[in-house]
Order: sequence, then C-alpha cells, then structure tokens
Amino acid sequence: MPESSGATGIDLQRCSMWNHRLQIAEYVFLAGAVIGLGVAVASGQLIYGAVPVAAVLVLNLINRLYLEQRIRRRLKAETAKLHRQISEESQSLSEQQLQQALVLLQEKLPEYLAQLEAPENQPSSLETIQLRGQLTSLEQSLSSVVQYLNGSSLPARVKHLEQVTASATAEITRLHRQLPEIAERQAPTGPDLFNPVDNSSSSLDTEPFDYTPPSWSSLHTLTGHSDWVSSLAISPDGQILASGSFDNTIKLWRLTTGELLNTLSDHSQGVLSIAISPDGQILASGSFDETIKLWRLDTGKLSNTLSSHKSSVRSLAIRPDGETLISGSFDQTLKLWRLDTGEFLGNLTKNAGLVSAIALTPDGQTMASGGSDGMITIWRLEPTEAGRETAALCTLTGNLSSVCSLAISPDGQILAAGCTDGQVKLWQLGSVELLNSLRGHSAPVMSVVFNFDGQTLSSSSADGTIKIWHLRTGRELGMLDHDSADSVTAVAISPNGQLIIGGGVDGTIKVWRLN
Repeated sequence: MPESSGATGIDLQRCSMWNHRLQIAEYVFLAGAVIGLGVAVASGQLIYGAVPVAAVLVLNLINRLYLEQRIRRRLKAETAKLHRQISEESQSLSEQQLQQALVLLQEKLPEYLAQLEAPENQPSSLETIQLRGQLTSLEQSLSSVVQYLNGSSLPARVKHLEQVTASATAEITRLHRQLPEIAERQAPTGPDLFNPVDNSSSSLDTEPFDYTPPSWSSLHTLTGHSDWVSSLAISPDGQILASGSFDNTIKLWRLTTGELLNTLSDHSQGVLSIAISPDGQILASGSFDETIKLWRLDTGKLSNTLSSHKSSVRSLAIRPDGETLISGSFDQTLKLWRLDTGEFLGNLTKNAGLVSAIALTPDGQTMASGGSDGMITIWRLEPTEAGRETAALCTLTGNLSSVCSLAISPDGQILAAGCTDGQVKLWQLGSVELLNSLRGHSAPVMSVVFNFDGQTLSSSSADGTIKIWHLRTGRELGMLDHDSADSVTAVAISPNGQLIIGGGVDGTIKVWRLN
C-alpha cells in the first residue's frame, strides 16, 4: 500500500537544532576565551587568549551568516507563497465577480421586460432612457471584468468565461435595438441566458446515523529508529511494514509480530518519503540528500540511485501499473521515472511550488500535489512527449495553510489534505468542491490515509494523536494516543483495515489492532 506524506515544518526545526548547537559551541568558546585571557595575563603568553577569542569571533560570524541565510530563505518562500495565493485568489475573485454580474443580469431582465409588457404601464420616454442606462451599465461591468481577466495572463482559463460574456453582451445589444419597439408592442418573453448548475447535492451526507465506533487496542511498539519516523508504507500483502526516518535509515518489520527484518542505510541524510510498488517487489525512498533510491524489498539490496532533483525529495508515488515512479521535491518540480530501470522520463512541471505531498487516484490517471504555499494542483497524467510539460487541470484555492499530506479515496472521488492549521480538508475531485473541514486536532496534521473501504479516514498530528473520521458525516469515531511521542508524523493502515500504525518523533512506531 503506497504511502506518501509531507514534511512541512521539518526544515525549520532541523535548522533551529543546528543553530542551537552553534550557539552552545559559541558560549563554550567564550568561556574558554575568558579563561584563556586569564592564563595569558598570568603567563605573559598572548596565544592562550588569542586562540579562544578568534574561535569565538569565527563562531559568532558563522551564526550571523546562518541567521541571515535562514531569513532570506524564509522571506523568499513566503514571498512565493503570497504571490501564488494572490494570483489564484484574484482569478477566483474575478470569476465570482463575472458570475455575479451575469446572475444580476438574469435577475433584472425579466423585471424590466415585465414592466414594458404591462399594457396599463406603458413606459415613458424617461423610463426607456433609464432602462437603456441600466443595460449599458451592466454591459460595461461585464466588459471591465473581461478586461481584468485578460490582463492577468490567464487566457486559457477565461476563454469559456469570455464566450459566456459575449453571449450575454449580444443579448444586451439585441435589447438595445428593440427598446423603441418594446414601448409600442408587447415583447416576447426572453430566453433563459443561464442554466445554473445544482450544487446542492454532495457526496458527504451530514444526516445523523446509527453507528457504533470501533475500538482499538495496542498490539506492538517498535523501537529501533534513533530519530523521527517521517514516513510509513505497507506491502500489498500486508506482511511488511517499511519505516523511513531522519536517522538516515529505512527499517523493514514483520507487521504481525513486530520483528525487525532488515535495515537499509545507504542515504547520507534523513529519509523523508517511501513508497512500495503494487507487486511488492520494489521500495523507493526519497531523502534530504536530494536522491531517490530503489531497493529490492525481499533482500534489502540497493538496485538504483536516481539523482536529478536539486533539493530534498519530499513525496513519492508509484502508478498502479508499477511502471512509473513520480517524485515531488522542494526544487519545485514533479519528475517521472521508469521504476524498473530508473530512467528519467522528464518533468511533469518545473513550477509546482515547494512540493510536500502528492497522491494518485486508483486508476493512476489523475494526481494531486500540494506544499507550503497552501495550493493544491490537480494534474492529468497522460503520455507526453519527452521534455514536454503537462498543463494543470485546476488549482484548489481557499486554503491559507501549508499542506503536509494528501490522500485520495479508493473510489477516486474524494481528496483529503492534512494542513498545518490542524484541519483535514476534503474536496470532491470531480467538481473540485470543498466538502468538509474536519476540525479536532490542535496542531498540524502531518499525515492522512483512507481505509480500504473508503468509509473512514485516519489522520496523525503533531498534537501526539491519531484521529479516525467517518467521511459521510465528518464525525470523529475515535482517537489513538501515541503516549510516548509528542508528535505523530506518519500514519498507515493495513490493506484489510485491521491495523493502524503511527510513527513518532521519538523514533518509536506503535501498532494498534481493531477489536
């Protein structure tokens, strides 16, 4: 069962730890400098004071440069985030303005025509002039919206809107020509200009229902990692659990017994993401070291190292046919690879933002990607020419927090996003409608995963808990407390739905069994 999870917020904590260590070293050398100066004065040898003082100055300089570099990176990331959000929200706002203008036109036209059609209320010349002015105002409003959209460099996205506007403008022009005749005869009823889509129905039913929440009991606590457990994946047969950690290793466990089977340790930095192929033969891992490594799951032997990303590889997904691996990175690219040979097939895009999470539909034809800018982009995965990028289908807006993890339901209909604001947001993929926001966590949601039946979803959070949700109602069915870890950074569910696994920042992995 392939699993991908985001690592948003990890870099900041790692940088803080490193900066803290530099500061401690600076204080140690400062104390040494004071002692060295005392020895230098007593002995008359300046070298005893000069060396510690020089070390303190060097460390202080390194700390200042490091701090400046962090500030620049954060400012750059925040600027990029705001730019993408403003662009998307401006487009969404413009579309809403246009739709409101068109709806207003639809509402007002029957009223104006009814006034003119009434035999006892034939309009005067003044009323006719007022009607013409109102129609002109509506026409100018529509025109200004279209001009704004054209100026926002989104011609492909507004083509359909321009067509609708042109139709409405033609209707207004026809009414202008008919105004003199309307005052003398009864005008025919105008045609409907719009066919609004009925969005009242939703795949999430909020009606109450009789449901007994399941209970879970602790089965295993797996110890072996010495740092954060960043990602989890389970083999398709439900026998092997793979865990990736910041201690640079991947461990393979016998899920039913908790036995440690193997440790894969060829990454030079922390492991951020792992995925297992549908046939259970290959395990892929992405790391801070900017590489992707392919392993034989049965032997633990390294078969290939993929090196094309220019930053950390945060998320991996394998298409259901087992032929293509997709990787998302903080270098703002989504890359495609042949899983069997490791051949680089090309970039899905070179401007995906800082990608923290990706998820595939069960048919492998549609993919969602998200990251620190809060945007979620939907992609159609079709065969493309080498070097040719794929255009995004749409972008989901309205989420102002970073995306840590993404998952798609087994029927391919619902997209779930774990966000840093502590919410799990659910979208209908077909209509890209926001269905629900599940609120219950008090800290960022680090990982989300659907159960095999598509009826429930589990989310792990930095608040140290795993919550189980009923999708149809949005109700919280249960909570599992990872009592040994302050933060649960990864969650996985066995293929039969009987086991839930959570990995914590303390390096432990807890396994719960359905009673």
